[in-house]
Amino acid sequence: MILIFVGSAGGTAATAAAATAAAAAAAGRRALIASIGPSHSVGSLAGVGPSSAPQSLAPGLDLWALDALEDLGAAWGALRGQPSGTPASAINSEELPIIPGSDLFLAVARLRRLAPSYDLICVDAGHHDGLLRALGAPDTFRWALRLLLGLDRDPGRSSASMARAMVPSALIPFEWIGQVQQARVQLERLRDETVAPDQSRVRYVLRPDRGGLEEAAVALPALQLFGLAVEQIIVGPLLPAGNVALGPLLAEQRQVLADAAQTWGGLPLRRLDAAATPGGAAGLAAIGAALYADGGLLPGPQPAPPLRLAGPTEPRVEIDLPGLRREALGLTLSGDELIVRAGPYRRHILMPEGLRGGVAIRAGRQGDTLVIRPRQANA
Repeated sequence: MILIFVGSAGGTAATAAAATAAAAAAAGRRALIASIGPSHSVGSLAGVGPSSAPQSLAPGLDLWALDALEDLGAAWGALRGQPSGTPASAINSEELPIIPGSDLFLAVARLRRLAPSYDLICVDAGHHDGLLRALGAPDTFRWALRLLLGLDRDPGRSSASMARAMVPSALIPFEWIGQVQQARVQLERLRDETVAPDQSRVRYVLRPDRGGLEEAAVALPALQLFGLAVEQIIVGPLLPAGNVALGPLLAEQRQVLADAAQTWGGLPLRRLDAAATPGGAAGLAAIGAALYADGGLLPGPQPAPPLRLAGPTEPRVEIDLPGLRREALGLTLSGDELIVRAGPYRRHILMPEGLRGGVAIRAGRQGDTLVIRPRQANA
């Protein structure tokens, strides 16, 4: 199982990820701390930099600060080894830029291959904006291909999309089109694997101030919009009570905890106390033991996917968006795609059979769940 730790700016997500893995190792599990960078703040907790393989920190505990450039080079080398006949095959990996989102998907692909060797993999994914932009990259790529080349979701090209393409299809060799489509399909497949609830869960690290709460009110439902199941919220770093000089900060901290409990009452809310840099596996394990003093260290039973599609007998789309304010939610219908906006983040969802082809739809919220279904004739 892969746990993805993500949250507001700062190194608290790294601390939470490392402490969780260290506590699991101390309990006799085989655990890996993984950082997908780019800053690798988790490495500073143990003085470890990027490496080509996991490094041992303690019995049952490894750390791996993945090198995105190395992963990209390996993936590109495999593609160049295939007969293609395209100009891209002459490009060296050192010339390639880091495409937003590629480091996340390449890292998760490598971690999945390692998963059988570990009971738990804890990933420090840093700020939630980077993760959410990465999850949106396949939609952006697909949109650009449709606009430029007339490629759509199907293996080929529809006459409608070809007619609107900016580049005439006659100018593009057929084999190139197939390779581009293959790249698009592969990118979407990697995203699907990243968010699969039977493989990955999210523990959101909430900064205990008003700004952190406002960010989480958009980021947490946006993660679920992209299919990542948020299973716990970790609030920290929390200041110790009792210091009169810190009165206003402590009052704000208490209010944030109360508001978070009210907004996301269905999720466990954990406290991560402020502490000095642990400096090793023993210190991380102590933080983890305090963080999970009441249990919940390991992932629970598999939750329902936060994004659910059904059809064609009872076609509907259901998306769990806990805490998302009404003004931050937007819906746009574009052909057979539903574009859902959560604050600054957008997800393009291909409607299931029964909601395509110009079918009139109706959208409404049932609690925290957005439900889209066909509009009844008398509605």
